[in-house]
Amino acid sequence: MHDTLLQRTGFFLLAAVLVLAILAAGCTQPQPQPAAVQTTPVAAMDSSSSAAPVVQTDAGEISGIATDSMRVFHNIPYAAPPAGDLRWRAPAAVQPWTGVRDGSEFSASCPQKVTQDPKTVKPVISEDCLYLNVWTPARNNSEKLPVMVFFHGGAYGITAPSGSLDYYNGSSLADQGVVVVTVNYRLGAFGFLAHPELAAESSHNTSGNYGIMDQQAALRWVQKNIGAFGGDPAKVTIFGQSAGGTSTLIHLVSPESKGLFSQAITESGPFWQHGFAIDNAVTRAEGEQQGTDFAAGIGYSGPGTIAQMRQADMMVLVNATPWSPSPWVLMDTPHFQPVIDGYILPDSVDNLFHDHRQYPVPYMIGTTADDGITVSGRPELSVQQYEARVRDKFGKDADRILAEYPATNPDEVRTQLVRLKTRYDFANSAKTAAASMAKIQPATYLYRYSYNLPGQANGAFHGSENVMLFGLPDGSDPAVHQNITGYWAQFAKTGNPNGNNRADWLAFTSETGWYMDINSISVAKTGY
Repeated sequence: MHDTLLQRTGFFLLAAVLVLAILAAGCTQPQPQPAAVQTTPVAAMDSSSSAAPVVQTDAGEISGIATDSMRVFHNIPYAAPPAGDLRWRAPAAVQPWTGVRDGSEFSASCPQKVTQDPKTVKPVISEDCLYLNVWTPARNNSEKLPVMVFFHGGAYGITAPSGSLDYYNGSSLADQGVVVVTVNYRLGAFGFLAHPELAAESSHNTSGNYGIMDQQAALRWVQKNIGAFGGDPAKVTIFGQSAGGTSTLIHLVSPESKGLFSQAITESGPFWQHGFAIDNAVTRAEGEQQGTDFAAGIGYSGPGTIAQMRQADMMVLVNATPWSPSPWVLMDTPHFQPVIDGYILPDSVDNLFHDHRQYPVPYMIGTTADDGITVSGRPELSVQQYEARVRDKFGKDADRILAEYPATNPDEVRTQLVRLKTRYDFANSAKTAAASMAKIQPATYLYRYSYNLPGQANGAFHGSENVMLFGLPDGSDPAVHQNITGYWAQFAKTGNPNGNNRADWLAFTSETGWYMDINSISVAKTGY
């Protein structure tokens, strides 16, 4: 499967891994049904048993899949379907079920605009999408294992991201002795629409951030239920890539995430306000204006707008999702993103990290060497357009930036845009966050992933670390796979990525500047 995926990497626009994920995804939506299977606690099941494992959750029993080394559970509901009157509300409790729910197949993906590229597979989408998946090692003891909860990327709505993709297969990580959880959460207008009427009906006088609330509901589910799957609720590491990485940053500062995790890993999660990031939060006023404009654009305005929109067909909202050309990433980007609402997100992540108001947990953060490769395949900018946009973005620093990133023709413009985006969206964000965390938490680790996949002309592109974190593509270097899965899992176990004879990863401080260059041979370096 992964060999086929790698052959298609030339088609990527954003978060190349996400397009890979679409190509690997199954497109059928499973229906829950009772199953006459053996009910055995997963942590106590003999590792050689082929019987379908069944686990009791707080809402009912769910069956999974048994392999030689793994117990896998898909399609586990953690919140009620957010449709109808529950659209644009905080996630509601799951309705308990009777019998045994079938957890052998993925759920539908959350509503989103999917790529129109005919070469990609389009996933089934549904508002009934708040499900998660669990991979837990098969073993013969009841020891509780560390837990790793993953939030996918995709700019909170671009190019069909989903936790319901086999591409995000947690087996490789779980083989390292951890329990892996992947999560669906609401996206685009469904997950991040802000509107004055929503604020008026909210007990917190706020709106937007429903997708982040979903993630928090999933983390609360983990606290209540992961013990039945062999996981330790006191040892939960959250991790995510791109928008999922930005989500980890939000959880590090959100009052509603306090106590739901003990460690965090941020993979290419942009937040720095001086970058070009599309995943930055907007103010409440900006978000509510965007929401009002969105509603008016599909014919809803005046009193009762939200009540009417809750009656609207899902696809009307999907198709109306506004996309606009971004001057920096050269691709269509959604307007909807997290909102600085004073409740879920009290202030910008940038300001909160600047003031050291994040939770001081053991922390890993990093980027890929070519994170700016999210722009291939889009129209070129002229040299004049490039220089004008640099001046608009950097103001008094523009001359210095243009001297550092000069371009004399369209090919050079594209190269320099990639370098600029890598530096100002990703690397500066990572180093800024690491420097802030290191002031209050000595177990802070910075990395750069620099491995180029075989046959891949785009270098260590945005999201390429997940290719090796969630699998081992044909022809790729097993040492890279072992390095990244080993470091991530060891960090989840101990709060320190070191151990098992891998290269020593020195903690980061602003004074020393140490980071780990992750490749076939990983090396500690300075000068990030």
